[in-house]
Amino acid sequence: MTGVRSQKEPWNFYSRLFLLHEVFTMDKKIVYTTPSQQLELLKKKNLIINDEISALNKIERYGFYNIINSYKEPYIETKNGKRIYKTGITFEQIFSLFTLDHNLRNSIMAAMLDLEEHLRAVTADVIAESFGIDNNEYLKWNHYRDRKVTRDRFSLKGILSTLQQNVYSDKDPIKYYREKYGIVPPWILFKGTYFSTLINYIRLFKNKEKSVLISKLYGISQEKVTSDIKQLFSDSLFIFLDYRNTAAHGGRIYNFMSKHSKSISFVPEFLNLSDTMFHLKTSYGLSQLLILMDVFAYQQPGNIIKDSLQTEINRHVKLYSDDISYIESAINISIKMTNCVWITKNSKKFHTIPTCSGIINPQLMEIERLKANGYIPCKRCGRKFWT
Repeated sequence: MTGVRSQKEPWNFYSRLFLLHEVFTMDKKIVYTTPSQQLELLKKKNLIINDEISALNKIERYGFYNIINSYKEPYIETKNGKRIYKTGITFEQIFSLFTLDHNLRNSIMAAMLDLEEHLRAVTADVIAESFGIDNNEYLKWNHYRDRKVTRDRFSLKGILSTLQQNVYSDKDPIKYYREKYGIVPPWILFKGTYFSTLINYIRLFKNKEKSVLISKLYGISQEKVTSDIKQLFSDSLFIFLDYRNTAAHGGRIYNFMSKHSKSISFVPEFLNLSDTMFHLKTSYGLSQLLILMDVFAYQQPGNIIKDSLQTEINRHVKLYSDDISYIESAINISIKMTNCVWITKNSKKFHTIPTCSGIINPQLMEIERLKANGYIPCKRCGRKFWT
């Protein structure tokens, strides 16, 4: 057999490599643990659990990874080569940060759906005004300008092909309009279009349609729509899409950074439209998102996020004031701790509870400003101010 290569040698050789690899990575294997075992592991890593039954219920409801692995990082330190929790950190504190992000994610999803609906309506109006309401006309190639893309499906050919396919959808109202009227108007077609398709469709607009669209969305004259504003608008839409997709898939949102955020440039022309535009130079993350939304004439989507952000930050830092500097850095905002109460436009009474007596659209006001503005405490929830 000398000089003859065994046909089994390659198999044996790779088998040995496989076995060595298994031994080498054995300590890295993922092992299933029960929620109770997970709590014990957390305690061994110096995490304080004030209410084990409550913590167990939360892990069973949301999952260990979603609560701990996704939100533990600001509370971890390395000692003697081991990653443990900082002294005094509790499960409840980590869960509070999880709750902040959970509620913020829901608000961003609601805001983006609202913005998406608005964008569809305005885009349909622009297209109908320029090219009519017949899909055989407004989906013609010559109405658009092809752009260089990395994915064929987002090219002019790809986008128009997708929209043509949507015309023959078997879902209402598209099917109803196609069968009853023989055409599908743009405001109907866009209802069955993904947000990503809509944004890439807008990117293919020629200068005239893009200027009209931006003019309507930003509330400025067409003459003021410069090339810089067009670029900012396009980049903004892709940032909105990134936030929408991250929120839709349950991703961590409070410190999320869009891959398009570095493309954003300061546009001096917008200083008259938004007081926050000046900060775009140094903004990132959520603060950048809010500035970009603040430029839109339709303010509701941005207000949804602002209200949630204010509520959640107030709740969290009131419980865990040591987190203020971290939250400021992660979200890129400045947090000022003040004592506030709730007021309404139609009354000179202030409340310590935003839901007191069924008040509608309560707004926060600093206590120091109450007297100067003639407010008196509510007799139901503001009793301590009467004593």
